[in-house]
Amino acid sequence: MKKYVLLACTAAMILVISGCTNSKNTNKIVSSEAKVYTNTSKDEKETKDLEASYQEKNDLKKPDIEEARNFKTSLKNGSIIMVSKENKETEVYNIEVMDKFLASFNSGKEAYVRVIKGTIKDEGTFLVNKLEEYETDGKIIKDTVYDTYADKNKFTKGKPIYCPKMVKTYSDDGIRYAILGNKDTPDNMGATVISFNKNSIK
Repeated sequence: MKKYVLLACTAAMILVISGCTNSKNTNKIVSSEAKVYTNTSKDEKETKDLEASYQEKNDLKKPDIEEARNFKTSLKNGSIIMVSKENKETEVYNIEVMDKFLASFNSGKEAYVRVIKGTIKDEGTFLVNKLEEYETDGKIIKDTVYDTYADKNKFTKGKPIYCPKMVKTYSDDGIRYAILGNKDTPDNMGATVISFNKNSIK
């Protein structure tokens, strides 16, 4: 009988200790989640502040959005195009336009650029996989992404994102342009705008 009582007491002690440990772990998780939420709230506030500060430029010269479906027209209107051809390496066109955009932004001037990523089939059809437009008032960059899949007859405009910085970085033969969510984000941690090898430039 004593043996059963002793066993029951030991089991009860284990459960109590386990409960305390779980409670501590739960507190740690909650505390961690609170920090994440605080950081997210800070980022959201910064994004809203950027959006409110952005000065819309209605006089920027922009080609019709549907022109993005035509490779040759997009080349002529200065769109940056990153294209892969069947059984061939990636090719990048008009990348100097991105450098001009970046130079304008860094000089506090307004600018606009369109970035198209797609595929050219052997028969010549140009399929757009990704389409983005970047505008700047010289202080903030407005990034608008278009849905290229939801409706095959039109590009659907998404909600713009506002960012304080764009950078160009190098690694060996690679070139990368990235947009940064806030000024403290390291240059190599931003969201990629376009990335390619130097030998891809046409």
